[in-house]
Amino acid sequence: MRAAQFGCGKMGVGAAYALATDPATTRLTLVDRDRSRAEEAARLVAPHSACRIVVSADPEAAIAGQDVLTLALPWAATRQVVEHAASGGTPLASITRPPVDQLATLDAVARAGGAPLLLPVGLEPGLTELLAASLAERLDHTAAVEIFCGGIPREPREPIGHVTFFGGESAHHLPIAQREAYAATAGRVVTLPRFSGLEQRSFPGVGTLQAYHDGMVPWLCDHPALRAADCTQKTVRWPGFGEAVTELARLGLLAEEPVDLDGTPVTPRRLTERVLAPQLSAGPQDSDVVVLDVAARGTVAGRPAHLHVGLRDAHDPATGLSAMARTTGFTLAAAGALLAEGAVGGAGWLMPHRAIGGAARERLFRSLARRGITITRTPDPQPQEETR
Repeated sequence: MRAAQFGCGKMGVGAAYALATDPATTRLTLVDRDRSRAEEAARLVAPHSACRIVVSADPEAAIAGQDVLTLALPWAATRQVVEHAASGGTPLASITRPPVDQLATLDAVARAGGAPLLLPVGLEPGLTELLAASLAERLDHTAAVEIFCGGIPREPREPIGHVTFFGGESAHHLPIAQREAYAATAGRVVTLPRFSGLEQRSFPGVGTLQAYHDGMVPWLCDHPALRAADCTQKTVRWPGFGEAVTELARLGLLAEEPVDLDGTPVTPRRLTERVLAPQLSAGPQDSDVVVLDVAARGTVAGRPAHLHVGLRDAHDPATGLSAMARTTGFTLAAAGALLAEGAVGGAGWLMPHRAIGGAARERLFRSLARRGITITRTPDPQPQEETR
């Protein structure tokens, strides 16, 4: 397999490590407009790999001759690579969530070039939807799915109890923007304010966290087993985070309308992010934990049944990879490998939870397990007696 990893920030390095250590990889090209960052990624992964590793700062030139492209880039840069890759029919997987209003165009561009475009496929979105689909398919009828997911510092840290483990440009875009989140009622997508539905929950192995509406992709219920389900997806954080962000919003510090500051227009949210980012960025002393729980409720043979899957992952001191880099990057790399060998096919935009099913999905899960990311599952559903 000849693969190219575009974007060598923290998530990209996770994908690069997984690709470089995949026995099927014969050549890995690391691409970043900041060549020094690609070179640093190469130094990190080379000791663990026997494949040839090439460094490039030219995205267009790096596409030629590849079996698959994997991307961990901001959306604008992702879209540029998609345009070039699609024209040559090169398979592509990305962790980046596309704007909903660009999906039709994206699909048309990929179809015109005969290219499979698999995105978004990281931790969230990506693994969250794959696990939800895997549970729903084990039920005769799915009534409801609940997803809880988040990357958190091992210990909460001042000033708002959170640390961000994304690097590069993403480090300056904190998870505090006020926007709509999605949920589904009987398969019908509805919108809710982000940070609404705040609740406290206990997560085994971690402790009590808070959760709020966030993260669900509006196409989750396009999966046949979820078309009539109630679906919610909540991000988890240490207690206090949601209240802190709500207070910032109440004070107007997360507003999107620019204000005049001594003759210069300034967006309050961007200013707040710039002030907070240095205080929330992960340092060498910080480590993280990823929490992912998915539960499904429905029926088997006409009787109620409940299913659950869970995942916990932590920073790996041996490789220096954060839990976020591992769960996001390793999922991207595993999906890219499936694309490269044709296990996931078709042209156009492919929804990961629909395109990766059956044996291919189990192979992706096994790929994660080989790298120490274990998904715990309830046994096959057994019909339960109605409670009265």
